[in-house]
Amino acid sequence: MRAMTWIRAAIAAASALAAVAGAATRPDGPVFIQGARVFDGTGAPAQVANVLVRGDRIVAVGPEVKAPWGARVVRARGRTLIPGLHDLHTHLRSPGYNAPEDLGRAYAGYLANGVTTVNDYSVSGEMLGPIREMTDPGFAGPGRLYAPHLQLAVRLGVPGGHGTEFGWGNFFTLEANTPRSAHLMMRRALPYRPDVIKVFTDGWRYGRDADLNSMDEPTLAAIVQDAHRAGLPVITHTVTLEGAKIAARAGVDAVGHGVGDAPIDDELIALMRTHHMAYIATLVVYEPQQDRTFTRGEWQAFNPAVQAREQRRMDDAPDPILPYDAKRWQIMRDNIARLKAAGIRIGVGTDAGIGGVYHGPSTLREITWLTKLGLTPAEALASATSVSADILGQAKDHGRIAVGQRADLVLVDGDPDRDIEALWKVRQVFVAGREVPLDRLRAMIASEDMTALPLHRMAGPIDTVQRADGRTDLDTLPVESTEAGVDHSHLQTVREAAPPPPRIFLAATMGSAPQPFAQLILPLTRGAIQLADARGFTGIAFRARGAGTYRLLLDSYGLQPDRGFSAEFTAGEAAQEIRLPFEGFRSGDASAELRLDRLRAVMFRLSGERGGKAWLELGDVRFY
Repeated sequence: MRAMTWIRAAIAAASALAAVAGAATRPDGPVFIQGARVFDGTGAPAQVANVLVRGDRIVAVGPEVKAPWGARVVRARGRTLIPGLHDLHTHLRSPGYNAPEDLGRAYAGYLANGVTTVNDYSVSGEMLGPIREMTDPGFAGPGRLYAPHLQLAVRLGVPGGHGTEFGWGNFFTLEANTPRSAHLMMRRALPYRPDVIKVFTDGWRYGRDADLNSMDEPTLAAIVQDAHRAGLPVITHTVTLEGAKIAARAGVDAVGHGVGDAPIDDELIALMRTHHMAYIATLVVYEPQQDRTFTRGEWQAFNPAVQAREQRRMDDAPDPILPYDAKRWQIMRDNIARLKAAGIRIGVGTDAGIGGVYHGPSTLREITWLTKLGLTPAEALASATSVSADILGQAKDHGRIAVGQRADLVLVDGDPDRDIEALWKVRQVFVAGREVPLDRLRAMIASEDMTALPLHRMAGPIDTVQRADGRTDLDTLPVESTEAGVDHSHLQTVREAAPPPPRIFLAATMGSAPQPFAQLILPLTRGAIQLADARGFTGIAFRARGAGTYRLLLDSYGLQPDRGFSAEFTAGEAAQEIRLPFEGFRSGDASAELRLDRLRAVMFRLSGERGGKAWLELGDVRFY
């Protein structure tokens, strides 16, 4: 009996040890990175050390640190461990070339290249919640995407200024031209809990087009006051010397894009020092692309579609670099050296998503450019890590390899603090202590398939105009949009629940474009980010009264606007129910497929003569 008791005890002990070992190898167990050259992000020389991570934090750093029992050991001898990189200026919903929006692929592009914190300026307030649902904490399984830490912005600009000219209405870029209107717009923005405020302040069009409106100092200062009171950094679109001086006096945390019209002078440097303003040049978006070449590491980081695009460009005879582009490019490079000599903080941002500036590789290209303009590799890495974290006001949380810092870590072959080309040799990436599956993410980047997003099954009603808060039955915010251009059309909508029947009245003044239009967008999911499933329905029905012919468009995930589906309808003076079956919707591209499980919004479009008027009354919009 004693023997049996001992055997049972031994089995129980073995089971307990197995359970402990199993728990220790879980993703949330301790991680021990052994023998790496540790570049801590401050610019100091790298030192061979061990790094211990528990949960999302670095808890020990040093050559004498030992692995605790059951820790996962990462043997890093001969490799360099650096803090996760930052990109403080991206547009994640734009892929950088002619392709549909794919957030999952954009996120993967950064992670695969060691970029663990990204500012996204391509979102509106309504989009912040659904994006966070998909990415925070980001590693939680079905319905979530692997993503870097996303610093999601709310955008503000001046009417008639840059950022407001793309036809997205006063919901995507909130408009303010006085301190009073700035405070009003900030009261609208802050409930969305943005991570950063992006302000379009400078209307210079680089000498190639007529300038747009610029924001004055009092309006910008009002935005900064409200943002700083809420603990949020403000980064501005600023591209001129005088604009940068206004930004500094207004108290912004950093200018984005950098000065391209004139050499930076002593007055601006003094203002930047006084107001602790940093500089984010986004060199790669201004670098002339006609004669652009790539290193082997950068080329290998591109997916096949980008490689094909760039190969076609290189095979063709290059277009000439226009004089104003060449002049601006020289000024921007010279200004980096001037700021570096003056001790001004230089962060890293790219404007990725704009044509030819690709998500992920462009961040490393930007860092490389800094090494060509006077920064050492170690200084450029510091700009991309601790300095960029400091610009966000988050230096106490991340950006360095130190006890208490968030464990955003990148293990690379070679010594990138000595030879920046080694930065392309990413071997492992940890985001808040969890390793990302690089092979899986690289396969996603190379794939032609769209990233799967959360899917919401539709119940039928879309907008019966009965909610007192102005939102649809789907809890989405209707928004107004137009064609692009500073002389675009204008649309006003009035929602009226009583007297019955509930209705929306649309009144449009057409702009000056050759084919002006204005449209009401009814998102089917919040911010039209996640997907709506309308399978099982036959079409869309609504009540309409109007004076002519209109169009109903479907916003579909995976299809660019010029390939989208739409159907025409006519409305007269007497209100009537209109039913548009899905089989009657057509695309300008015969190869496009209407996927009823990939819908994101329905859009009612009014069009007419330039300078003319149009109106439409709607009600009871629903799937049938």
